[in-house]
Amino acid sequence: MARVSIESIRNIGIIAHIDAGKTTVTERFLFYSGRSHRMGEVHEGAAIMDYREDERERGITISSAATTIAWNDCRINLIDTPGHVDFTAEVERSLRVLDGAVVVFDAVEGVEPQSETVWHQADRYHVPRMAFINKMDRTGADFPAAVEAIRVRLGARPLPVQIPIGSGESFEGILDLITEKRLTWDAADLGETVTAGPIPPALADEAHAARNHMIEALADFDDRIAEKYLDGKPIAEDAIHAALRAATIAGKCVPVLTGAALRNAGIQPLLDAVCRWLPSPKDIPPAKGRGPGGAEERPADPKAPFSALVFKVNTTPAADLFFLRIYSGKIEAGGGAQNPRTKETERLKRVLRMHAQQGEAIDAAEAGEIVAVPALHRSVTGDTLCDPKHPIVFESIVFPDTVVSVAVEARNATERDRLLDALRRIGREDPTLQQHLDPETGQVILSGMGELHIEITKNRLEREFKVKASFGTPRVSYRETVAATVEGEDEFHRIVAGATHRARVRVRLEPIGGFAAPEIESRVNPASLPPALMPVLLDTLTGAATGGGTHGYPVVGVRVTALDAEVGDQAQPEPALAAAAAAAFRKALESGGVVVLEPYMKIEIRTPEDHLGAVVRHLGGRRASVEETAVVRQGRLVHAVAPLAELFGYSTALRSLTQGRASFSMEPLDYRPLPPSLQAALQA
Repeated sequence: MARVSIESIRNIGIIAHIDAGKTTVTERFLFYSGRSHRMGEVHEGAAIMDYREDERERGITISSAATTIAWNDCRINLIDTPGHVDFTAEVERSLRVLDGAVVVFDAVEGVEPQSETVWHQADRYHVPRMAFINKMDRTGADFPAAVEAIRVRLGARPLPVQIPIGSGESFEGILDLITEKRLTWDAADLGETVTAGPIPPALADEAHAARNHMIEALADFDDRIAEKYLDGKPIAEDAIHAALRAATIAGKCVPVLTGAALRNAGIQPLLDAVCRWLPSPKDIPPAKGRGPGGAEERPADPKAPFSALVFKVNTTPAADLFFLRIYSGKIEAGGGAQNPRTKETERLKRVLRMHAQQGEAIDAAEAGEIVAVPALHRSVTGDTLCDPKHPIVFESIVFPDTVVSVAVEARNATERDRLLDALRRIGREDPTLQQHLDPETGQVILSGMGELHIEITKNRLEREFKVKASFGTPRVSYRETVAATVEGEDEFHRIVAGATHRARVRVRLEPIGGFAAPEIESRVNPASLPPALMPVLLDTLTGAATGGGTHGYPVVGVRVTALDAEVGDQAQPEPALAAAAAAAFRKALESGGVVVLEPYMKIEIRTPEDHLGAVVRHLGGRRASVEETAVVRQGRLVHAVAPLAELFGYSTALRSLTQGRASFSMEPLDYRPLPPSLQAALQA
């Protein structure tokens, strides 16, 4: 692939709710750009970007996949992301390094729960985006309703630049409001031939009104367009494209395009729009980080000092592959870069441009590129790599807390070491998959984002790593906090080998709300504790909170203050101080007021009207709260919140309740206090 200027690079992601058609859109991108010579279909288990065996079996994207295509003198580095809530971390880390996004919506379903999640993730990273209303060929497709849902449910300003001709079986093409042309696709050559013709007279009024709406909206963002519009002068296409590009990059509007990816309609104009309106690395602010002297920036310039972020690790039994977004400078195959976290130099033996699971070796890569390098020594997701002469650390990637845990046991002692090694390697790839040893049972406790997440991990252990293990029943990952301010004090006093070891610590715990990790601080008089021992005290309190409260769950939403501490005159006071601090923390918790928090989910159920009553009553039996019901074309939409503990197996129960006619989706919402009766059952 020929070298291009940084202004011609587009780093974009395809994001959406599950089954909106993300991977189908991506497969068409590959085909029409010439990157692939066949059109992979998700429903046939043949999608190029869904290359893992479990993805092809289930027909869903599990792991984000990267590729590079060429279109209209642009190089598009493209990441296809999962839509299932259990794999939302894949979207999180992709958006962290992308410059723009195409958000795909189902024309029938409109804005779905995971659509909201990924949209707000993109908001958090200030990612400019376009919307593609897909599946206009489905019965019940409603373009205006989907656009309005983007406006109402996402708080965005959608701006249609195309409108569909018909819907469902009558869908036959698109009216392009910029060129004022009717676009149709030839089914005989898989949509490669795009025919642009005049707008039919029967559609002229609708097209004129829609174009006026587009121009009026652009006039709000661009004074030159406003002036010509008010004077009744014609507005050139180039001026419209310039205004759309500026407004999109600034986040002032979201261009809306439409089509039917499965019928190969609407893809080429979408690729054109990616190149025209989404930003290049030069169009986004410089990457911000911290250097030795404080805050620093790295501009998207190949001549600047090298800097990159490791945003993804792909683990296989053979080798690990590390994906990098290069923010500045240049790397060459065989060169090196420093990891500021480990203070080590990582050797970049090879640099690869990825196409799904295939890597093309390249000699070098520059600012703005997304590439992969194999076999880094100690780097992990979220690490920065940089020029050792100009160190910088970028903000890492924050992942959501796990909500489901399961006990895992190896079949025998021989398998145990292999199990632990495999889980360590998978966890290196997937930061939302966490593990720890239960000190009482010796079991490995594996925590993830949902039942499917755990099931996929189990399958990977067996298929990829050839490890057989027994998995227990999934259980909820609770949290603990305190309802009121409490204090605890403990003194450690023990004679070891004739020497007295003594330490005393007093701590206070106070609720601060929220679900963040505890804030640890000290008000210990420096005269009572040597400054060199302060890190031991604070690290111990941090570990005590992370290790679990009275019920064994991590403590959140509290401020832990060390009020007083002292040690004896023993030669090595650290062990005694740590023991006293941990015991004081436990006593503070045990003094009363501990509240167990359970994860709640936001759920959306689509059900036929005649099953609505049964669905609502059934939710009441699962401690759910129905927030609203809405009328949709194909029945009712139920929005509710419910504790995760009550939703295990809910999909099966819902299908049984509605003869398979209802569907539901869910996403994490927050943590709420567990009812006292259930909290008492945890103690039993």
